Amino acid sequence: MNTGGSVNIENPLGLLFLFILVPVVYAALRNYLGGKVFRSRLAGNPEGQEDEEFGGFFVRTFLSTFFFCLFLVFSILALADISWGTAPETEDRNGLDVVVVLDVSYSMLAQDSSPSRLEAACDIALGLIQGLGNSRFAVTAFKGGAVLAVPMTEDREILEAFFLNANPSVVNTPGTSVESGLETALGAFPAGTASHRAVVLLSDGESLSDFTGRAVEKASALGIPVFAVGLGGTQGSVIRLPDGKLLTDYEGRPVVTRQNVEALEAIAGISGGEYFSFREPGLISLLMRKLGDFEESRGKMGFRLVAVHRYRSFLLVGFLFLCASILIRSVKWKKK
Repeated sequence: MNTGGSVNIENPLGLLFLFILVPVVYAALRNYLGGKVFRSRLAGNPEGQEDEEFGGFFVRTFLSTFFFCLFLVFSILALADISWGTAPETEDRNGLDVVVVLDVSYSMLAQDSSPSRLEAACDIALGLIQGLGNSRFAVTAFKGGAVLAVPMTEDREILEAFFLNANPSVVNTPGTSVESGLETALGAFPAGTASHRAVVLLSDGESLSDFTGRAVEKASALGIPVFAVGLGGTQGSVIRLPDGKLLTDYEGRPVVTRQNVEALEAIAGISGGEYFSFREPGLISLLMRKLGDFEESRGKMGFRLVAVHRYRSFLLVGFLFLCASILIRSVKWKKK
């Protein structure tokens, strides 16, 4: 049984192969024009006059090329790994896989969280790693883009080493794109795992102008909640860079940053997760309890929702078009 969902392209770079159609169509056009001239001369027809046999040649060539182009299109769509809808998949329900999505943008250097938003976020992540001893963790870091900093692992030393040394230089792209961070996080979960899956987002929610919600909707469709922890105050704070200078705008004025509570609450709500303020008393224990409750409730369900990849369907349709292209060229059309 499939349920509705947005269309996702897992390998968008594969769509670049659609440009192959340009030389294919060009070659087909040259073949058609060359065949037209050759057949006219062979039949001794005056220039511009076509016989009925040439009409059959044109139709056969056109249909064969058209079906071959469709074969290429559907093969490329299969390569792009398009998915839509979800389907239930039975699971053994063992363990919990958590991807920590860490905001490393410069706004996270603001010191309205002690000692800074970024260091407070890393302390929260370290508390979760130490407290959830039976879980596996991966780490995604994001600014204007995102990187998978630590793949899914049980190795606490690697995880702790990352959070003890995390800084904005982990990602080179300027800005803040939580969309990239969440999209990369969803790809960090190993395929075929029987574990529960959850995302913990550590961010101030600042400057999310590019946020479309597609990654959050995808997480919701897959049954992966996002537990968002908001760092920083709502009154505003300046940003002090590692060299001690204040971050300024193009006019030389200090940049003021504040937590975007509404954006973080929306992310958590759409995904089926929950929003927490960094000032929440006993925050780490509360997060651990919420993750434990999620694991227990999903364990009772006995299944999870997974994206339905459609590449097999595209390959099948493409194969049928290829067969049609070959068949049309091989069958000799006779005039009655």
